[in-house]
Amino acid sequence: MNRDYWQSVLEREEQARGYHEGFKLLFCPWHLIETADTVFLSLNPGSDPSGEYMRIASDERGNSYLVRREAKHSPIAEQYRRLCDFIERDPETVLAGALMPFRTSNWLRSRDRTNISVSRPFWQKAFTCGRVHQVFCMGREVENEVVALTGAAIEREVPANWGKLSIRRYRAENGLLVYGLLHFSTYKMFSRPECVSALQGLLDSSR
Repeated sequence: MNRDYWQSVLEREEQARGYHEGFKLLFCPWHLIETADTVFLSLNPGSDPSGEYMRIASDERGNSYLVRREAKHSPIAEQYRRLCDFIERDPETVLAGALMPFRTSNWLRSRDRTNISVSRPFWQKAFTCGRVHQVFCMGREVENEVVALTGAAIEREVPANWGKLSIRRYRAENGLLVYGLLHFSTYKMFSRPECVSALQGLLDSSR
């Protein structure tokens, strides 16, 4: 779990796998690997219109969603802040990152799904280290991967109160909780009171 090691891996694999827009594995400082009990995992980093901090293993400035210049380009920044408030976590202490670390303007499953393999060893170790107690997954692609990595079993599924969509909670043998939520870039759950009540019910019964 060495930052220099992962920086070199990502630099090498970006070129080898045909990506050209950069990469980011963690949207937070690297040291949070040693302290965070909560993970916020998105699918992959999008393009950065500012052209700054394009190729970094981690964001050493602080949480990317909270850095003003960076966050104004992210559609999920405010949703992330509100989730952290909802679960009573300082957003600067959450291990926030990407499942597939290479930047793209859009997710193309046929191209991008296989490249989750690059960061899989990193996230598997993070989930099994014993410090992480809960993982919030943005979207079904992330959810399915985390469930596979942790061996978590489903405990509860409830309507998300957004069309016919649902959200889920899983528990691994070591007690790790995995929450499968709608992806905040498309579904701004904290902007809909009906979704907030669904989230409350999903979390309340897990304690």
